[in-house]
Amino acid sequence: MEEQKIKKFEDFPTSKSKDFEEIKEVKPEELEKKKISDWILLISAAAIIIIIALIMILKPNKEEAPKTIDDLHLLNLNGKLKPEAGYVHNGYSFVFNNGLWYTQVQTISGTNLFDVPLHYGPRDLEDIPVEGQFNAVIFNSERNIYITFDPLGQNLQYVALAVSEFDQSIVQAFNKIPIASCDKNETLACSDRPIITCENKDIPILYVQQKEETKVIFNDNCIIVQGQGPEIVRSVDRLLLKLYGIMP
Repeated sequence: MEEQKIKKFEDFPTSKSKDFEEIKEVKPEELEKKKISDWILLISAAAIIIIIALIMILKPNKEEAPKTIDDLHLLNLNGKLKPEAGYVHNGYSFVFNNGLWYTQVQTISGTNLFDVPLHYGPRDLEDIPVEGQFNAVIFNSERNIYITFDPLGQNLQYVALAVSEFDQSIVQAFNKIPIASCDKNETLACSDRPIITCENKDIPILYVQQKEETKVIFNDNCIIVQGQGPEIVRSVDRLLLKLYGIMP
């Protein structure tokens, strides 16, 4: 029994033994690698914890983010949007989404609400004057409305954008059929279109004119929108908000 203990003790490596030398011989570069490896593991673990924490924090916000125009209007009416994202004008909610301002109006029958997309909200249009008198009798009695312009004008892309914005609203809100027209027959595109100016007195007309002064003019049955470049779009948006009763 005693011999066994002494034997075991003797077998334990000493500073002079070969086994001790083997244990002792750990190269410095291996220790350095181990340290670097440990740090990488610690950093990786910390990064994973941070990422998981961020996902948990941000997930509720993502779920609560408004998904529709209706959601934005609800937030706006509850005062939960920043001024640049939404505001209320004359009782109408205006919200900004994907580069456009939206408000909701009723159809002429009063049975349905629909979203009106505009490039400009009422705050952007207050400087545009509206002049003259409008013949609502002719406007209401006719199903068609003639949209006319100068086919030889410059920057017609803005005219096209303004007309498109007007057409979309006039169809949905007033149940009108827009008829594309020209004020002169000097291009191939106008050769088979009606030639319409404000001289035609018995039909509703929208006359898009590229002029320096941005304004809206009611000339009996003929509505004139004026402006240059993007200003023509502003002029049409001002007209639409007037027709909807949102602006005076």
